[in-house]
Amino acid sequence: MRSRIVHQPRGFRYMETRPAPAEPTAWIVLPGHADAPAHLSVVRYSPLARLYRTAWYAFLWITSTVATFLVTIFDPFMTSMPLFIGAVMTYRSWRGRFRVTEFRGACPRCREPIDLKAGSRIGTPHHLVCYNCHHEPELYLAA
Repeated sequence: MRSRIVHQPRGFRYMETRPAPAEPTAWIVLPGHADAPAHLSVVRYSPLARLYRTAWYAFLWITSTVATFLVTIFDPFMTSMPLFIGAVMTYRSWRGRFRVTEFRGACPRCREPIDLKAGSRIGTPHHLVCYNCHHEPELYLAA
């Protein structure tokens, strides 16, 4: 019976004290084209961190809307701007489950690199834009 040899790299710690970054396999999907693999490194936000961040955005949203309403002397058109912008920011804050640390991927149609900044908050699927062929593929994370 053969024994199985397990290699542990130098500096290997069995119990890690900080949360490990999730490195899922990612696919860039554009209907009508073959799926393109992407290298994506992300860190998952905890539900409590997402809740605090979204509550902070909601507080800023309501405060800025009320302040604009009072400063512009009840002008409904000026009040609608922070109302809609705040609603979009709060929604996007709640949807951002992952923070991108590294991304490398190409458009499935034209094979040009697609940009996704490090530090971006994304959910899955995440909408991408190829500025070369102007198609809009989606990024799917597969754990």
